[in-house]
Order: sequence, then structure tokens, then C-alpha cells
Amino acid sequence: MYRKLGVALTALSCLTIGMVASIGAASASSSSVVTLEGNTGVTFTNNFNPFDSSSFADQLSVRSLVNEPLFEFDVLKANVSYPWLATKYSFANGGKTLTFDLRKGVTWSNGKPFTSADVAYTFDLLNRVPAANDYGAPTMASPATTPNKYTVVLHYSAPQYLNIVTIAGDVLIVPKSEWSKVANPATAVITNPIGTGPYELSSYSSQIVKYKVNPHYWGGKPAASGVDVPSYSSNTAAATALADGQLTWAGNDIANVNSIFVNKDPKTNHIDFAPGSTVTLEFNVTGTGPLSDPVVRQAISAGIDRTALSVEGESGYEAPATSSGALILPNQASYMVPALANDLSATSDPTKVASLLTGDGYTKDAAGFYSKNGQQITFSVEDPTAYSDYYADDQLISNELQAEGIDCTVDGVQASQWYSDSADGNFQTIIHWGNGGASPFVQYDNWLDYTLSAPVGTSANSDYGRYDSPAAQTALTTLENTNPSDTAALKSAVAALENLVSTQVPVAPLLYGADWDEYSTASFTGFVTAQNPYMDPSPGDPQLPIILMHLKKA
Repeated sequence: MYRKLGVALTALSCLTIGMVASIGAASASSSSVVTLEGNTGVTFTNNFNPFDSSSFADQLSVRSLVNEPLFEFDVLKANVSYPWLATKYSFANGGKTLTFDLRKGVTWSNGKPFTSADVAYTFDLLNRVPAANDYGAPTMASPATTPNKYTVVLHYSAPQYLNIVTIAGDVLIVPKSEWSKVANPATAVITNPIGTGPYELSSYSSQIVKYKVNPHYWGGKPAASGVDVPSYSSNTAAATALADGQLTWAGNDIANVNSIFVNKDPKTNHIDFAPGSTVTLEFNVTGTGPLSDPVVRQAISAGIDRTALSVEGESGYEAPATSSGALILPNQASYMVPALANDLSATSDPTKVASLLTGDGYTKDAAGFYSKNGQQITFSVEDPTAYSDYYADDQLISNELQAEGIDCTVDGVQASQWYSDSADGNFQTIIHWGNGGASPFVQYDNWLDYTLSAPVGTSANSDYGRYDSPAAQTALTTLENTNPSDTAALKSAVAALENLVSTQVPVAPLLYGADWDEYSTASFTGFVTAQNPYMDPSPGDPQLPIILMHLKKA
């Protein structure tokens, strides 16, 4: 708002007003950029390879600024999607053949045309180089075919109805003309990424990475003239930047966010913590130690005080998990097996812990810990110290289980090491968010599909705990083969997976994970809100393009 000034001005006052106007113009210019934070504690690397889980683009979850999916799916709602690089998809052959009609008139950021050859090449690359399949996309039975420049057909040996979100919504398309020259796609260092997205790389440093508008963007000109991604060592550092107005959009757990951010200016400072996944304690079940025993895993789950995790570890922003079947609630309540509703105690249950372990042959040793055949139940929970909420959760779990006779310790590491250890299976347990998804299949497949895992020491795209169960594979296959229009069969297939997770506990549900979202409307409006949940609200992949294109100058 401007104040009308009198007409009698001295030369000095004219000069002063000119200086103020100049400063104001500079401030307005700086506010034309969206500054976002999608992850903390990550050491920046000059690598924008969308297939490499250790690259900057992957670890900061900003791949989709440059490389886009075929469709954007609203994972907070069932059956809601938006055409993106493709305008239509259709299944044939019992769900084994998937055809995409592509958007015409799209160009890559280097000015070359986007065609079906690029899409076919991307999916063929994921098939040919499994280590590059960071998306967990299903393996094709044969190479993709391209009837014409704007049609691509994917061929599978099994129905892929429920993998549509992964195939069309998670896989980010790359240009064949560039990537066909790359010898090792899974590990190549890419410093000049080419994509169809609304932004392209402007500059890199170890402290801040800047993106500028892609002048060839098919979707028009975005409201923000650029996107800046600064480095923050921890959630605390990001919280300080958010409170000081240095961040437009953040995506992590910030303690006391209302007092330090929202209440400073409720008109512009907002949060939206929609429950978008199930956070679990994921067990490495390899070997013959206690963690390979489902009864021990049940006991560990029973010993955890989920209310304490919610209130103390997550500042009340994430609700305690209530069902051992691990569905995302309330989003997926329609799939609930009645016997599993509210079967998880809100607090720790020492009586159940003792009953399970003594029934399994364990007794307390001289140190007060449960042992069997001379082997103690001893394990660590590994998480990044920079993820202050998970690190706090780890310490709460350790204290609770120690008091109940289970020797649980905390292994705090750098975020980069955690990502590597998680993928390689070099851990005993980790706290990890779920994959979310509009269908329960997305999370279950990520936790249980051993075909997407790998031997310990080799990077896996899913099933980090190396859970290998024929029953799980059968249940996943049944669910994959079920047409979503057959509601009864779909619920039956999901129920089988709920019961398996409940009894075998490859993962122990802890919390209903928030899609962390803190944002300021001082410069831009159009963010996802509780009233208009058009997408997962967090500043990350693959929803960055659709949210940024919704923004308007304030």
C-alpha cells in the first residue's frame, strides 16, 4: 500500500524518495523467486542425475523442476490425476499393455522436440539398468514400442493397474538424445540437466543451487522467475530461516512451528500437515539374529509408546498409528480389516512384550535384557541427526525398550550415510516414512516387494529390510492383478497384505506421516491448502511442477 505525498518536495527529499523506491524495487525483485527447502543435512554435490539416489537432485527431491512425469497424481485423493507430459493412458490385454498419448508441442530445455522416443528410451533404460530404477518402476516384458511420435506402448508380463502411479506419476522422463551418450546412467555425474520442466539449472554452489525459468516450457511462464535451493545443516537451521522470512516454502518437521512461524504473521504464514504416509520402524530381517524372528519384532512394536513419539518427537503434528496393518488413516479406512482397527496400543505395553518374548523362549539375563540361547535382543536404530524429529523418536524408542528389557540403542549419522546405508541394507532398524500413494498397494509394494530389493551391500530401490516372503509376493501379485473396478476383490487383496504386516511385522507402524508443508503467501499465492488439497503439499518430487505452475504473484 502506498501513501499519497504532498507536492512540495525539496531536492533532498526527492533524492531520498528515489533511494527508497530503488531499495523497494530491489526487494520486490528478490521476492519474485521461490526459495524452497525439501531436505536438510544433505551435503550438496554438483550432480543432477535423476537416476542416482546420491545426487543433489534426488536427495533434495527437486528432480521434477527439470524432469517431469507423464501424469501428476493427487496421492491425497483416490482416482484424481492431471495430464502432464501425457494427455491420456489406457490399459489393454488384461492390464499388461499400457498406452500413453503424449502431449504435442513440448520441447526440451535445449530446444529439441519431445517425442515418444524419449519416453520409450526412459523406460527401456530402467529395464536395462536396474540400478538406475530409483523409482521402483515394474520391469517390462519387452522394449517399449512407438507407433508414432506421440504414442508409446509399454508391455508387461503381469497386470499393472495399481502401478499406474509409479509408472506414470513417479518416473521422470529424460531426453534420449542426451542420455544415449551416457555410459553409466545409474552413477553418471550430470552437471547440465536437460528436461521439459518449468525450470532449468542456473548456477551451482555447495551452499545454494539456483534455477531459472525454462524459456521453452510447454506450460507457459511460471509466476516465480526462479527457484533457489539453499543448504541447511538441520531442521533447526531451516526453522530459523523460515522464521526470518528467508524461505518461501519448506518441507520438514519444525518444533513449535506455530509460535516461531505461523503466529508471527497468520495472514501470510501457513502450514498444512496432511497425513500422507505411514511412518514405520523398518527391520533388517537378514541373518539369523533376533530381528529375523517375527515374534521379537511384534514385541518391539508392542514396547513402543506411539503417543510419546507423536507428542514429544513430532510436536503433535503426526498422529500415532492405530492399526498394525499399516494403512494410511483416515485416508484408507475403507480397506480396514475390522480385527486390526485400533489394535495398536497408544502407549507401550510391557505386559504384552513380556508375554510375547517369554512365550518365544526368551528370559531376562543378569543384565536385565531378554536373551535366548545366550543371544541378547540387541539392536540399534539408525537415523540422521539432522532429522531432529526422527532422532528424537529414536531416543524415545531406545529409552522405552531399554526399560522393558530390550537393548535398543541409537545410531545417529549424517544424512548422506543414512541414504546409502538404507539402500544398501547396512542397518539393523531405521525409522522411515512410507511411500504414501492413492492406493495401499504403493506402500505395501515398497515395503514387501523383494523383486525390487537387492543383496545386502547392493543398492535397493525398495524393501530396504530385505524381507523375502513368498506369501508377500503372492499377495502383491494378487493385488496387482485385481482390476480397481472390482471393489470387493480389491479389498480382499489388501486385507491379505494388512494381515501379513500385522503378524510378520517387517515394518512396525509408528505414526501417520505428515506431508510437511510450511509456506508464506507474502509473495505468492496458490499453494496447496486443506481446503484445496489438489496435490501432496510438500516441496518435493514429483509435484513441484504442478504446484509451482499454480502459483500467482501476491
